[in-house]
Amino acid sequence: QVQLGNFVWGFPRVATIGFSAMIAAILTMLTILGASAASNRSLSSAAYPVKVKDNLLYDAQGRRFFAKGVAYNPRNGNYGQVLGRRDPACVPGTPKFPPLQYYQDPASDDMEDQFKTYLPLIAELGANVVRLYNIDPEKSHDKFMRQAASLGLSVMVPLTRGDWGFLPALPSPKCYYEDLPDYGHAGLNLLTSSKLIVDQFSKYDNTFMFVVANEIDHLEKEGFAAYPCVKALTRDIHRYQREKGYRKVPLIYSNKDQGGRDRLDIAKYLTCELESPDDVVDAFGLNAYSWCDPEYLSPQGVADFKYSPYENVAKEFADLPKPFLFTEFGCNTGAFETHCPDYKGGRSWVQVGAMFDKMGDFVSGAVAFEFSMENNEYGLVITPGFLQGQNSLKITDNYYALKKQFTEHEVDQATAAKQLPLPQCISKGTADELQRRNRVKEISDWSKLPPTPVEPPTEPEKTLLP
Repeated sequence: QVQLGNFVWGFPRVATIGFSAMIAAILTMLTILGASAASNRSLSSAAYPVKVKDNLLYDAQGRRFFAKGVAYNPRNGNYGQVLGRRDPACVPGTPKFPPLQYYQDPASDDMEDQFKTYLPLIAELGANVVRLYNIDPEKSHDKFMRQAASLGLSVMVPLTRGDWGFLPALPSPKCYYEDLPDYGHAGLNLLTSSKLIVDQFSKYDNTFMFVVANEIDHLEKEGFAAYPCVKALTRDIHRYQREKGYRKVPLIYSNKDQGGRDRLDIAKYLTCELESPDDVVDAFGLNAYSWCDPEYLSPQGVADFKYSPYENVAKEFADLPKPFLFTEFGCNTGAFETHCPDYKGGRSWVQVGAMFDKMGDFVSGAVAFEFSMENNEYGLVITPGFLQGQNSLKITDNYYALKKQFTEHEVDQATAAKQLPLPQCISKGTADELQRRNRVKEISDWSKLPPTPVEPPTEPEKTLLP
C-alpha cells in the first residue's frame, strides 16, 4: 500500500490505496491530462531529443528546454544506515526490495518491479529528467527507458562507474594509463565501459545527456590532478560517437561546488579547446548545496537575491559558452533540516524560483537530490521498510514543496541562446596553483592530454613444426 500524506492525483489527504490502484490512477490521469501534462513538463514524445544550441538547450520542436530533474539512485536501505544523528524512537525496518550496494544498477530491466512504481512519482512532480548514477552496460535498460519516455522523462546517463570502468583520482596521465592491481589498465577499462554505455543508450531519443564524470575530486583530493583525463575521455567519446554515426548525445561534466576560484577555473578548462574541438564538454554542471535558508536579507532586512550564494554563481557562469545546469541541488541543513519518523517540513525549494527569475537567461536545468530516503536523509519519498512498521511508500512534505516549485515555474521562451566565444584555456601556472591550493601530492600538467589508450596487439599463436 501507499500512504499519501497530502492531496495528490485527486485522492484525499491521508488516503490509503493499493499499489496497482495507484499506478492505474496515475496512468489514467496522465492520459486524461494529455497535452496539458506534456506542457507542464516542457517535454513530450515529440520533443525528443533535446539539443544544445550555443549556451542553451532546445527540444526537437525548437522550444527552449529547462531540465527539471530528480536524482534517482535507490539503495533500498533502512534507518539503521543513517549517517547523522539518529532518533532512538525510529527503529530500522525491513526493506521491501533487496538492498543494493552503492555501485549496483537500479535501472536495469530486472529492477522493473521497483522503478515501474517510482517513475510515475517522479513524473508527477512536474519533472522531465531523471539522473542516474550507476549503469551496468552488460544489462538491458529498455524497460526503464521506454517507461521514462512514456511519462515525458528523459534520462541523464553516467559514463563512469564505481566498480569497473571508473576514472581514478590519480594525476594525469596515470588516471588514463596506470595498471592498477587486480583491475588492469585504467584507461582501457574506462573507455571500454563508456563505449558500451554509449552503444546501448544512443538509440534512445530520450537519452538526455551522458555524464562524462562526476565530482572526481570529492572523496580524494588527488582528483584535482585528474582533470586532463576528463578532457581526454570527452575527446575519445566525441570521436567514438562520430565514428559510429551515433546521435551526438551531449557530454556534461558534473562538478562539486568548491566555491571560490576553483569552480570557474575548472569550468573554463573543460569548456576550452585545448588540442581539438573534441576535448570540449557540451555542457557544464554544478552540484550546489549552498542555498540553505528560505531567504537572504539585505542589511535593510529585505529579501534580496544579491545576498544569496547564487549571486556569485550568476556572476561567474552567465557568460559560459556552453549550457549550465545545477546537476544536483537541495541543501537539507539549517532551516531545511528534517527528521524521522515523518520527515515533516524540510526543504521548500525556494531557490527554484531564483533559477528561473534571476538566472533563467543562462541556467538550463536543475536536478533535485534525491528521490529516495537514503543514509544521508535527502529523500523525497521514504521507500517501504525504511522504518519499522512503515510497510508502504510514504511521500514527504518536501516532495510536495518541490512539485509546487516545478509546476509553478516555466522557462522564458523569449530568451535566445547566445553564441559566445570559448574561453582561453587556463595557464599552466593557474592550473598548478589550483592543485597546490588543494594540497595535491603530485601536480599534473593540465596543458597536455593523455593520448587515447589502445589495446596492445595480440601475438599470433606459434605453430610448432614437427
